[in-house]
Amino acid sequence: MTQGLDPILLIYILSALLSGALAVILWQHHGKTGVIPLLGTVLAVGLWDVSLVLLSVIGHPLATTVLTGTLFLGVGFATMTFLVFTLVYTGREQFLTTPILAVLSAEPILLAVLAVVNPSHLFFESFNGTLEPGPLLWIHLGYAYLVLGLVTVLILGFLYRSRSLYKGQSAALLFGTLATWIANGVYVAGFVEFDTSPIGFVVAGSLYAVAIVRYRLADVVPIARDRVIDTVTDGVFVIDTDDRIIDINPAARDLFEGADSSVIGTDVHSLIAGYPVLEEQYDEITTAPVESEREFSLGTVAYHVRSTPIEDSRDRHVGWLLIIRDITERKRHEERLEQQNDRLEQFANIVSHDLRNPLNVADGYLDLAREADDPAQYFDEIDRSHDRMETIIEDVLALAREGSAVTDPEPVSLADLAEQAWESVDTGDATLSVTSDLTILADPKRITRLFENLFRNSVEHGTPDATDDGADPIGSPLEVEVGTIGADDGGGSVGFYVSDDGLGLPDEGEDVFEDGYTTNAEGTGFGLSIVQGIATAHGWTVTAGEGERGGARFDFTGVDSDGANESSADGSVGTLGSPVPASDGQPSDTTPS
Repeated sequence: MTQGLDPILLIYILSALLSGALAVILWQHHGKTGVIPLLGTVLAVGLWDVSLVLLSVIGHPLATTVLTGTLFLGVGFATMTFLVFTLVYTGREQFLTTPILAVLSAEPILLAVLAVVNPSHLFFESFNGTLEPGPLLWIHLGYAYLVLGLVTVLILGFLYRSRSLYKGQSAALLFGTLATWIANGVYVAGFVEFDTSPIGFVVAGSLYAVAIVRYRLADVVPIARDRVIDTVTDGVFVIDTDDRIIDINPAARDLFEGADSSVIGTDVHSLIAGYPVLEEQYDEITTAPVESEREFSLGTVAYHVRSTPIEDSRDRHVGWLLIIRDITERKRHEERLEQQNDRLEQFANIVSHDLRNPLNVADGYLDLAREADDPAQYFDEIDRSHDRMETIIEDVLALAREGSAVTDPEPVSLADLAEQAWESVDTGDATLSVTSDLTILADPKRITRLFENLFRNSVEHGTPDATDDGADPIGSPLEVEVGTIGADDGGGSVGFYVSDDGLGLPDEGEDVFEDGYTTNAEGTGFGLSIVQGIATAHGWTVTAGEGERGGARFDFTGVDSDGANESSADGSVGTLGSPVPASDGQPSDTTPS
C-alpha cells in the first residue's frame, strides 16, 4: 500500500470504531426483525476497515496475504448481508431460501480465496510494481454494483410507497447506500489513488445510527406491519394528511369492487366517491387527529371503523390508520339477544299480570265455595278460570317457541300449509280461497301456526256478534283469502297476504300486534303477537291494514321464494358493492334486519 496517508488511516480507524459502536447498539435489539443481517453488514464493514488499517502498517508478506483475504471477506459479506437486510426490510424475505443464501454466502468466501491465491494473476495484475484489478476482481465489482443497485431500487420503491410515514428511516438507508457505492466508484474509476470506500461507510454508518436512534429503525420494521395487514380479515387503510392512500390491504381492496394495489398513492376521495355515507364518515374522522370509533350501515351490512392518528418521531401528525370491520353478524346477534330479553320481560309481565287475574278469580270462587252450603254453584266459574289460565300458558309457550330465529328453513307450499291450517281451526261456515301457488323457504310448523292464528282471528273478530260457526247472523258466511304479493300487486318484495271481508281492524291499527291486545273479553290477546313473532323469526315484515273488500288484511313481505329472492345480507358481507345514490343510507348504530 502507499505511504504518507495518515489522514486516510485515521478515517479507516474512525470507520472501524463507528462500526463497533453500531454493532453494540444493534446487538441490544438483536431479537427484532431485520437486525441480524444489518448487524452482519456492520461487522463486515468493521472487518474491512481493520484489514485496511493493518495492511497500511504491517509489511510482512504472510500478514499481507492473510489481511488481503480478510479484507475481501469483509467486502463480500458487507455486500451480501446488506442485500439480505434490504430484502427482509422491504418484505421480500420469501426469496431468501436456503439455496439462495448458500450461493450468496459462497461469493465472499470465493472472493477471499481468489484474493489470496491470485491464480495466473487473474485477480490482481502487476504493472511496474503496482497492483491493478484483474479480470476476476472486475467481475466481483460488477456483481457488487449490481447488488447495490438492486438494494437502491428496493429502498427507492419502499420510499415512494411509504411516503411521509417511513420517510425518515427510508431516506437514511437510501443515502447511506448511495454514499457507500459512490465513494467506492470514485476509487475504482481512478479519480483518487486511495480506497475511499471507508469514507462512504463512515457516512453510511452515521446515517444508520440516525435511523436506529432517531427513527427507531430496529423497532419500526415495515415488514412486520405488512405481515399483519395482509393477513387480517379487517380492512386496513393507511392515509396521509394529504388524503393519499399510503397503504391498503387485500381485505380493504375487496370492499370496493375492482380495486387493486394501483389505488396506492391516489386520493382516497376517488375511491369512496359515490358512497356518501363513507364520504361523511371520512370527513368526520379526519377533522382532528384523535382516536375514534364509529359504526355505520350500507344496505344490509353493518361496519365498525376505528381511526388512529399516526405520528412521526417528533410527534407530528402524518396520517391515519383506519381499520374497518364487518359487524353484521355481531349486530344480528345483539338484536337476537335484545329480542330474547324483551321476550323474557314479556313473559314476566304475563306471569305477574295476565295469569294472576284468573288465578285470583279462581281463589275468590274457591273461598266462596268453602263457605257456601252448595259449593257446586262456583265450580263452573273456577273451571272457566282454570281454562283461561291454560289458554294463556299455551299462548305464552307458543310465543317462546315461535319467536326464536329460524335457522333451517325448507321449501314449502304456501297453499298446502294454508289449507292444512284451515282444516285444524273451527271455521264453521267461513270459506277459504287460496290464490297463491308460491313456494317459500320457511319452517312449515311455524307457518301452519301462523295461519291458524290468522284464521282464528278472522273467524272470532271478523263479524259483528260472530257465532261459533263463523257466520254473520244477518249476512253471508265470512270469506278468507290467501294470495301472493309481487310486483304486479304493488308490493315492494315477494310475499303473501291473508285478508277477509269482515269488519276489519280497529282504529288502533298496528297496536293489534301488542301482547294482550284484544277486543274479545274471552281472548288472551296473544294470537297476533304470535303471528308477528313467527314473521320476525323468519326475517319477514308483517303489516296490518284494510283489505280491498273492507275487511282486515295482513301483508308479509321480505319472504324468500324458494331461495330466488334470498336476502343479500350474507352475500354482500365484505364488499360495499356499487356506489349508492347520495340519499341512500345514513350512518347508523344498528343493522337493518
